[in-house]
Amino acid sequence: MMLITGGLLFSGIVAGMVVSMIGGKAPVVVAKPVAPSPVVKDPQRTEAELISEAEALARKFLNASTVDEMLGTLRNPDLAESRMRAFYPEGKIEAPGMSQFNSGAALVTRGKLHSFSVLTRDHEEKSLAFIETPQGLRIDWESWVGWSDIPWKEFLSTKPAGSHVFRVILASVDYYNFGFADDTKWQSYRLESPDGEHSVYGYAEKNSPLSAKLRPSAGDQAVLMTLALKFPPDARSGSQVEIERLVCEGWVEEGGPP
Repeated sequence: MMLITGGLLFSGIVAGMVVSMIGGKAPVVVAKPVAPSPVVKDPQRTEAELISEAEALARKFLNASTVDEMLGTLRNPDLAESRMRAFYPEGKIEAPGMSQFNSGAALVTRGKLHSFSVLTRDHEEKSLAFIETPQGLRIDWESWVGWSDIPWKEFLSTKPAGSHVFRVILASVDYYNFGFADDTKWQSYRLESPDGEHSVYGYAEKNSPLSAKLRPSAGDQAVLMTLALKFPPDARSGSQVEIERLVCEGWVEEGGPP
């Protein structure tokens, strides 16, 4: 009985460690995990087969030189195509290529999402997100390029009062000024664009459910999030916006790209 009890206790500890690792942070693409969801595994597919399938798809994606070549690798090609035509005005893509797949051996699986690290020919290491679909694995293009539904330059210059979706790197800061000077009403954050070229101060009502979801966990200096942002109607600053809502934690929306 002592041996059986000890074995069960050891098995419980190991299982807890595995669950903790799966629920941990994914590299780059999903910096902070959403609430735990069950891992979906194909009983007919081993991890080695998953890696092999993902690697072949990643190579095709990263070697694509036109929008048409890349569309067949994407999770929502009908939705992505119009976005890609605007993102690549001439339909041509400067293919980064791939020199190594799973370069950091950092496979993260959560629900239907798998995230692998890839090393491009220019030795840039990034995370690439794959989604399980009825057609097999497909790549999330929006998280790869840090897509937003309006260019950052246009958003900052026109200061629209309507909300727009952005993928951002969020960090807590203390900056209160102009229309957001009341630090008893607002909670401030620094929001940086994926390419690091633009940043704004974002505000959510202090102690609101939204602000509670936004605040990074202890020990996290910055997290990746997808947010709906807008300027106040009487905007006095080009660098202060209101955070209207949290679209999703991380840059990958598992139900479909926002």
